[in-house]
Amino acid sequence: MQKIRAFSVFELVLVMIIIGIILSIIVINFKNDELLRAANQVATHIKYTQYLALIDDKFNPEDKNWFKGRWQIYFIKTVDSKSVLHYAIFSDSGGYSGSPDGYEVAKNPLNPTKVLTVAHAGISTIKPTDELDLMSKFNIKDIELLGGCSHYNSTRISFDNLGRPYKGNPKSSANSTQNLITSICQIRLTHKNKECIYINITPITGLITIGNPQKQCQVN
Repeated sequence: MQKIRAFSVFELVLVMIIIGIILSIIVINFKNDELLRAANQVATHIKYTQYLALIDDKFNPEDKNWFKGRWQIYFIKTVDSKSVLHYAIFSDSGGYSGSPDGYEVAKNPLNPTKVLTVAHAGISTIKPTDELDLMSKFNIKDIELLGGCSHYNSTRISFDNLGRPYKGNPKSSANSTQNLITSICQIRLTHKNKECIYINITPITGLITIGNPQKQCQVN
């Protein structure tokens, strides 16, 4: 009959130390990977914007400007002359003001008591989703829309009921197909350490992919 060898106290302590070191490395790397976490969050919310557009057809034969009310994700850089870096998801219904009003903002699917914005004119009475503040949460320094979604310094992307992405502010469009994205859209997030990452959106299908973080990124 074989004897069962028990672990010594030293061996148990050694194993615990090794596990602790591994866990600490994982936690440190996770905390330092703010850029990738920010990109994952933004990409998820872009997909959610597309989903809302797919299930909420804005077509209204009695309103010639119906397409201006499409669901959009709006990256906001200034509020009350103060530099910020967050975003909102809303459908610009009603008067097509171009700004998210309280009743237009999407609810947070993870917490329906909150909405997917941080702060903006006309929505001070609602509960915001603070995680959308990219500057405070992830130390993101800038976000830029490049390539197929670059449009007169606009920081918006909207979707139609087929899931197709559009560039620019929908309220400025003259017809329902104007500003349809026809080439790869790139959204560049730049961290305060000057690293950056690209979120790519394919035209027509709206397929979203995330590139690898770049250590050397040209900062404007």
